[in-house]
Amino acid sequence: MNRLGRDGRTVSRLWSVRKWVASRMGNTRHERRVAAIASALVKIFQPLHTLTRADLRLLRLAALVHDVGRCVSDKHHPSIGARMILDNAALPLRKRERRALAYLTLHHRGQDRDVRGGAILRSRDDASRLLMLLAFLRAADALDSRSLPAPRLQFALRGRRLRIACRFRGDSDKVRRAFSRRKKFRLLEKMFDCRVEVAIEIQRRLRLVA
Repeated sequence: MNRLGRDGRTVSRLWSVRKWVASRMGNTRHERRVAAIASALVKIFQPLHTLTRADLRLLRLAALVHDVGRCVSDKHHPSIGARMILDNAALPLRKRERRALAYLTLHHRGQDRDVRGGAILRSRDDASRLLMLLAFLRAADALDSRSLPAPRLQFALRGRRLRIACRFRGDSDKVRRAFSRRKKFRLLEKMFDCRVEVAIEIQRRLRLVA
């Protein structure tokens, strides 16, 4: 009974956060795709980490809120989004959860050397575990786009090499540029001592000849 109650509260919290983001962004299609990709990556890397179900729930929440600052400014959306999360008391978040989401939102873009959490996190927060979640969030965000069609993704982890096939219908330079960026995978490579390889696979539409 307690477990079911806890699960019910988790679903309610996810729904409330998603509704809050949608009210500012118009929809949460990108955010939900990022959450699904991040969850898939956590599962693939399971032999290499000790993340818990609670960590996965936190990562899904982070995927929902990471871009919310875009409702104010595209350029400065990480810092704006972090501040929105910290300041909005109506969000059904515990204090530690709120700090974690603000930290992950603030650092989902940027350089690895700038991921210190001193301005947001407290000494009792598990910074090393949050850094692992950040690695998954960055990688998942790199594998989806707000303005481009979502690719079909296929993952294959062999030893310390992760191969990601991104399959698209049709071709464009914009697609190739957007999904060939390596910088968002660097933290994942660093955290798991692995190599990430992204392959762009274009699937041509077949024309029917009468």
